[in-house]
Amino acid sequence: MTLLTDREVQEFIVNGFLRLQPDVDPEVHAGIDQKLRFATEQEFPMGNNIVSRVPALWDVVRCPRVHGALVSLLGAGYFVHPHRAIHTNVPVEDPSVSYPEDHAGPPLGKGSMAGSGWHQDAQSPLSRMRHHVPRYLIGFYFPHDTPKLMGPTRIQAGSYLYAHPVAPHGVVIPEDVTAGTFFLLHFDTVHAGWVNRLDQTRYMVKFVFTRTEHPFGPTWNHDNSRWQRPTTCIPTFDVEPAWSFIWNWMRGESQTSRPAPSESANHHAALNGDDQVARLNAIYNLAHRSEIEELASRIEALSGLGMHERSLAKDKNGKTKPQDDIDGYPRRWNERAVVVDDAAYSLAAVGKEAIPALTSLLGAKDPWVVINALFALGEIGPAARHALPQVIRLLEHPKQQVVRQALDTLGAIGGDIGEALPQIHALLQETNPNWQTPQVYRGWTGQDQVRLNAVLAILSCLNEPANHASIESILIASLDDPNGYVPAVATEGLVRLGSKTGIEASVRYLQDRRWDDTLIGRVKPF
Repeated sequence: MTLLTDREVQEFIVNGFLRLQPDVDPEVHAGIDQKLRFATEQEFPMGNNIVSRVPALWDVVRCPRVHGALVSLLGAGYFVHPHRAIHTNVPVEDPSVSYPEDHAGPPLGKGSMAGSGWHQDAQSPLSRMRHHVPRYLIGFYFPHDTPKLMGPTRIQAGSYLYAHPVAPHGVVIPEDVTAGTFFLLHFDTVHAGWVNRLDQTRYMVKFVFTRTEHPFGPTWNHDNSRWQRPTTCIPTFDVEPAWSFIWNWMRGESQTSRPAPSESANHHAALNGDDQVARLNAIYNLAHRSEIEELASRIEALSGLGMHERSLAKDKNGKTKPQDDIDGYPRRWNERAVVVDDAAYSLAAVGKEAIPALTSLLGAKDPWVVINALFALGEIGPAARHALPQVIRLLEHPKQQVVRQALDTLGAIGGDIGEALPQIHALLQETNPNWQTPQVYRGWTGQDQVRLNAVLAILSCLNEPANHASIESILIASLDDPNGYVPAVATEGLVRLGSKTGIEASVRYLQDRRWDDTLIGRVKPF
């Protein structure tokens, strides 16, 4: 395993991405490229199943360089999320047309399975919160040589801290991407496709990785605790308060020793604003115990605005459709990725001294207020364990949005969740008739996401030895879940538990779904 250095981690914090070269035989990439093209062009788009169809992709993900980078950024217990995607970029009809590198959406070739508009990825299948600290990463794997003329993915350096895409800044179009190049991005990094002017379709495979444990210390080759802006910093802006907070959080030292803000009024005015640099500096400059009361009041003032409900887009006939209206990027619940009020990010950065105020907000009647407080408590992590009884009670809330965030908060806080297991078991095995409406075109319901969040919460709490027998029983029962993501997480949990019955159950589940790809193309497919 090749761990990152301090400089590489600092580079990731300021730029939001790292470029890695997997240490595997080049022939592995050639074989992957061949099978990807065959599966996509001769069979059908595999989506989440592509790694099962082309298992050599695991050789890349598990190689010392990529695995070491993932351990460095997400901790040793990171999880390879079951969501994957194949992105194809078909050559354009007229390669002579040029576009500025920050273009909002240059045309791609007909049939491309990629987008060229600047965007931050939505979570899959339904939304989760946007985090400043690294909880989710994206991996972009290019199996073949991808020169700039073939349209590698564009990246806006440092943009993962944005509440939403703004005027492009720090645009990077990677030069001479060689076969096997693997980019690791903070999940919320703004990115976009680019024009393919050559005569071959460009392929890229997207992975998602998630943290399952709060950092208690550095998980990379750490030599110097002092935050230093690296010389490889691409953004020209300076959000040092945010960068240094993330650095310290990753080191297990989330508390900062900043003085009380001298320009408090100006910072409060910048919260939730369109000026991303100003709001980020405001969030982390206000992260001081002297501001807790004012910040909590800002969240409490959100009551009665209905921000826990989605604002749906309408079709040309004025009929609502299962798609969010993102005009103006309002701070409200949606099924893409949720950005809470900046006061919640600031209270999370305050740390344990903000816990009493946040715990009090959990008793609010307004779901959006509760969701904001839950998020902040989860970001604080294990120090917020005294709030667990109130968080667990919210697992019985009638709103699936609140339940989803309560589950994520349980996982982020971690520890012994024995008291929550009856409610988690019920959420995984019982059906709530009010949560069955499809939230997006592909049919996912609130119930689906509740169950996924439930097993992910369990996965994040396996380090505690208590309740393993009950957890194992719950995970085995979850293998029959009709939501394909749930058994994927449950199988991982059973493997991590490592008991004989858990391993047997997970192997049986996988045996029953075994598929022999050596039969493809044979005259006698048996």
